[in-house]
Formats: sequence, C-alpha cells, structure tokens
Amino acid sequence: MRVTQNYSIHSLLREVNNARDRIFTLQRNLATGKRINQISDDPEHIEIVLRYQKMLKMNQRFEENINKALDFMGITSQALDDAVDILANAKEIAVQGADSLTDSEWSSYAEQVDQALHQLVDIANTTFKGRFVFGGTNTTKEPFSLAPDGSVVTANPEGIAGALKTEVGVHKIEQYNVTGQAAFQADVDVFQLLIDLRTAFENHDTGAMENLIDSLDAAMDQVAQQNANLGARMNRFDMFLQQYQSQDVKLEEYLSHVQDTDVAQAVTDLQIQETGLQTALQVLARTVNISLVDFM
Repeated sequence: MRVTQNYSIHSLLREVNNARDRIFTLQRNLATGKRINQISDDPEHIEIVLRYQKMLKMNQRFEENINKALDFMGITSQALDDAVDILANAKEIAVQGADSLTDSEWSSYAEQVDQALHQLVDIANTTFKGRFVFGGTNTTKEPFSLAPDGSVVTANPEGIAGALKTEVGVHKIEQYNVTGQAAFQADVDVFQLLIDLRTAFENHDTGAMENLIDSLDAAMDQVAQQNANLGARMNRFDMFLQQYQSQDVKLEEYLSHVQDTDVAQAVTDLQIQETGLQTALQVLARTVNISLVDFM
C-alpha cells in the first residue's frame, strides 16, 4: 500500500513541477512576445529563426553603409552644384567684361573673380564629418591650397585621387566619392581658369576674356558631368536601400509567424495550466494526508 502511495505522490510531484515549468514558459512567452526564446523552445524551427535573424543583421549592416554613403554623396552633390553656380557667375562676369569698361569697373570685376576663386577653393575643400569629400582616399588632408598671394592653387602632394568604397551587398563593393582631380583638374583646371580670368581683368585684356568664355563653358560641363555621374550612383544606392528595406519587411513577417507568441492562445493555455496546477496541488495534499494516517 505504501509503495503505491509513494509512487502516486512522486507522480503528482512530477506533474506539479511540469505544470509550473509550463506556466513559467507561457508567462515568459507572454512577457517577451516570443514563443521561441532559446533553442530548446522549438528545435525544429530555431534554424529558420537564426537564419532570418542573420539575414536581417546583414541587411542592417548594408543599409547603414548605404545611408552613410548617401549622406556623403549628398554633401558632395551640393558642393558640385555650388561650384557650377560660381563658374556660371564667372562666365557672366567675363561676358560683361568683354564690353568696354572704365578703370574702376576693371578693378571691380577682377575683385569679383578673385572672390569666386576663393569660394571655389573653399568648396573644393568641403568636409563631411571631418572628411574632405574631394580628397580621394586622402580624406584627412586639405585637397587644395590657395597661395597667400592668390597666384596658384596646388593640390595635396599626397594625392587627391582614389576611390572611397563601401560594401552595399554580398560581393558588392561600390564607389561613392568624386575625386578632386576629376571634378576640378581633369580636362580643365577650373582654378587656373579663374586665375587667368582675374589676370585678364587686371591687364584690361578683352581678347583674353573672350577666349576664356568657351573654357568656362567646358569647366561647367566638367563639374556638372561629375555631378550627373554622382546622381546616377546615388540612384543606384537608393535602389539597393529600397530592396533591403523591402526584404526586411518580409523577413520580419516570416520571423513573426515563426517565433511570435499567439497571445490569445497563450492566455488560454496559461489559464488551463494554472487550473491543472491547482488541481494537482489539491490532489497531492489529500494524498499526503492519507499517507500520513496510514503511516501512523
């Protein structure tokens, strides 16, 4: 008799402990909103969860890279726009200067071109978060320097070329910068062009001014073309970003379907388990009392 009672008591204790474990699991699932919180919760589906989580983390890394590059390119594009505006204004001054001018007008226009030169050098030395955007791979040193007397603009002797690249996908490395060489010193040296225009005004040289007008057009085309190329690159990066964001939505949906807690079902199951636990405790209490009477 006592063997049978002992067995019943141990069985009831196991049931009580199991019920408590199930209640704890359901309470945890309701608290976290996830039914899979560790591998043992669902060995069959944990591989899917881990795979989707890995894909999401990878996408997030690519999205971060793309957003940083887009910010960098946005600053670069604005600088190139400003450079085109300065060159357009310099051309307008050159066209006006082709007409006969008084001495004071020659001097005034020369001063305006000099200011444009300083502005253009400042634009070419644009920084974004401490990096010179037109410095090529030498982002920590000023790409261009204007001589104190304004006679010449020199490029960083360590170079202003080199592509800045970032990872935008698996086995996808993309450039996101425009070099100072390509924008300002490729076919046309835009700085020297403004220096020559200023000199033409200082020398009252109408013929030189007229000859420089076509060069100013070429300079604007050069800078604008680099900006157009950059715009196409930005569109490409935007396309990558949209693809990853679309994938993220689907992956989140898949993850939710696999690992999220069915709240209504979990609440119902919790109530059932709590009721079962109370019943088991009551039966255990009665069984223990009977056993003690028999023992006495």
